[in-house]
Amino acid sequence: MFKVKCVLLEFYNDETIHPCHFNYKVGDVIYYDGDNFTGRICPSLLPAMMPIVHGVYLLGHKFTESVAYRYRGADERDSDMEKYDGVGFRPVGPLEDPATVGRKPGKYAANSPEGRSRGHHFFCGDQRTLAHFSCVPDDLSDSVYSQPFYRRAISILEKIESEPGIKTDEILDRFTDFEKNDIAPRLTPVFTSVLLGALEDMDYIEINDGKAVATGREPPSRPILGI
Repeated sequence: MFKVKCVLLEFYNDETIHPCHFNYKVGDVIYYDGDNFTGRICPSLLPAMMPIVHGVYLLGHKFTESVAYRYRGADERDSDMEKYDGVGFRPVGPLEDPATVGRKPGKYAANSPEGRSRGHHFFCGDQRTLAHFSCVPDDLSDSVYSQPFYRRAISILEKIESEPGIKTDEILDRFTDFEKNDIAPRLTPVFTSVLLGALEDMDYIEINDGKAVATGREPPSRPILGI
């Protein structure tokens, strides 16, 4: 579970001619942590923003980084290429970061060094202004609803901090049977893998050659088991 951050990037149309009736300003921020929204939410945003916020809350960067369409870059129509791609398009322009080709500079969420697609976006429903928001995971969520998942993630982080370079498939061995099986949610191998992915997504750990090390980033809180 992730804390979601939405930022007003721009008004796609001319806001000086068609002013935003909610009085949004570029740079305004909305957060969602699984319990609460922080920030003002215009009713016109709700239909477009909620599916995106929900997806980012649950999946973080995984919500977008596996969408193949976001990597195709810039194309032009070419019917002669249909025998190759099945539709009739040809790549054009220099081979740039496929996640940002054709987009306005500085208006979209940054991409990671390896070029994975990062973040999502949505527009308000008022076609006269088209307020354009980015939507990205800002951190792991430690809200009340997210606590069971958050505590499990932090417990894994602390095992890695205490044993730098530990093999990821040995992390479960560092937990007692009680810690693995009697605390909800149960710490199974597949669930551990999901949590490792979330920790890596938010730059708390790095995994190389099946070994994990902590980056030193401090989490929002440090829950203590049994308290």
